[in-house]
Amino acid sequence: MEVMVALAIMSVSLVAVFQLYSLALRSIKKADDYTNAVLYARSAMDEAYALADPTEASGSKDVAETYKVTRDVTLQSSSEDGKTKLYEITVTVSWPPSGNLKIKGLRSIYESEE
Repeated sequence: MEVMVALAIMSVSLVAVFQLYSLALRSIKKADDYTNAVLYARSAMDEAYALADPTEASGSKDVAETYKVTRDVTLQSSSEDGKTKLYEITVTVSWPPSGNLKIKGLRSIYESEE
């Protein structure tokens, strides 16, 4: 009888340990996906900042067979003379099954007379 009780307690303990292990693996996978998404979003944002005309940066692409990076550039405001423009750059990274990350940045352009 004591052996059966000990086996029951041990089996309940093992099930709890395996559930915690499974939960930890899922958490690690989510953290890895989110970290990769942040890196891809930051890279897409830096590419948009590097271009002379940010409106050329709009578009989407697939990265690493899992992630989809979409970049939208919109003109937020312009000065009266049209030399200074403020653009909003939005980068969205999505991945299966339901991951989604969105970052936004602003970039101002001043066109001098040459």
